[in-house]
Amino acid sequence: MKKLITTLLISTMLASCSLVPDYKRPEVAAPGQWSNGEGRQETPRLAFDWWKSFGSDELNQLMAEGLNNNLDLKASFQRIEQSRASLTVARSSLFPTLDASADISRSKSLRDGGSSINQNISGLGSSSRGDGDTNFNGGLQVSYELDLFGANRSEIDSSRAALLSTKYQYDALALVVMGDVSQTYFNILSARERLQIADQNLKNAQEILRIVDARYQAGAASGLEMAQQKSSLGSFEANRAAILQEITVYENALAILLAKPPQTVPVAKQDLNNLIIPGIAPAQPSTLLTRRPDIASAEADLIAANADIGAARAAFFPSITLGAGVSAIASPISSSMTSALSTTSAILAPIFRGGALIGNLGITKARQLELAETYRKTVLVAFQEVEDALAAEKASAQRELSFKTAMDEAQKAYDISMLRYKAGSIDFQTVIDSQNALLTAQQSYSLSRNERLGAAISLFKALGGGWKSHQALKN
Repeated sequence: MKKLITTLLISTMLASCSLVPDYKRPEVAAPGQWSNGEGRQETPRLAFDWWKSFGSDELNQLMAEGLNNNLDLKASFQRIEQSRASLTVARSSLFPTLDASADISRSKSLRDGGSSINQNISGLGSSSRGDGDTNFNGGLQVSYELDLFGANRSEIDSSRAALLSTKYQYDALALVVMGDVSQTYFNILSARERLQIADQNLKNAQEILRIVDARYQAGAASGLEMAQQKSSLGSFEANRAAILQEITVYENALAILLAKPPQTVPVAKQDLNNLIIPGIAPAQPSTLLTRRPDIASAEADLIAANADIGAARAAFFPSITLGAGVSAIASPISSSMTSALSTTSAILAPIFRGGALIGNLGITKARQLELAETYRKTVLVAFQEVEDALAAEKASAQRELSFKTAMDEAQKAYDISMLRYKAGSIDFQTVIDSQNALLTAQQSYSLSRNERLGAAISLFKALGGGWKSHQALKN
């Protein structure tokens, strides 16, 4: 007993040993300021429900459905549960194991040979018959492996960091789903707006064809003009069919995001111009490290790999297992019971493993270095995405203004060309050119509006969408 107590005291003192390398976050050079962020006043930390800043109640409802029902998010949540269960398994190594055993056997002597037959009996309860004998055996066994060099604690730390990583991956995926729902919704509105433009231009083309036909019947227009306008009319009809297909594709994509069958998500008609373009000014680049879940996930993976090195190092050292057991044997014939108490202690020290331990340590170190580079790249890509989003937001605003001017001027040119053609002062080719230019300008303006909304979405996502690591852990 004294030896057991001495062993426990020594193991307790050794338990403070840890072979895990000191963790240090990899250094990544951050820009002092955003190159496309000049003249912007820094915005406080973004709200988590950033999509509400677009001012669309319908989008708010669709987003709630997406976050609750999206199948990718549900699958990601189950990965969190798997990581949580893995952590539970790892934590079990800190506790002793307790096992129970029970056995019922019956032996019967043979009269002619003097030998005996032993037979295990399953089930509870047995009795002696004739010269047979039934014995009951039972016992409890407890064992505990001392974590002298922190192998078990390293595995727990690794599992805990892996759990955090899966949680952060869920948050990063949720941010992607938010962006996809928003952009797909805006794509539907944009395509519908362009369908209205196509319908109006198709109506105009039909009216022009009626005018040309009347002039042709009167001998004032040629067959060439008739053929040219019919060709333009066919092009407008083909353009309309393509937009209809585009709407169907976007509506189906939105349904899948909401985990619904295709063509089952009705979207109300809403004018893109009624949506609000939010003004977003990013914080300093250095703060981005704590605002993006993908960066947090990459660092959690790195922390897990760092802990794995500690477990791999601990495998080079001996392991000690302590055990104790209680057993009892009872015989109904003799009405007696024999019990015994036993204690055990075992040490297992690796002597030769053919390079397996060295190889495993090399794997964990290389894995840690790999994830350090992955972390650096994740941070740099995050900086790039913010810069790209800022540039896209600036360019899309300029493009929208330019296309608005182009559309207004194209409308004037079309109106003038129609008046002059009716007066016979210009040729018909000028009319064709003006109506084609008007259609192109109108659709370009509609697309530029959608691009500007998309640029705002990209910037929200690049800045982390109001994500907070401590709030993520609470949720």
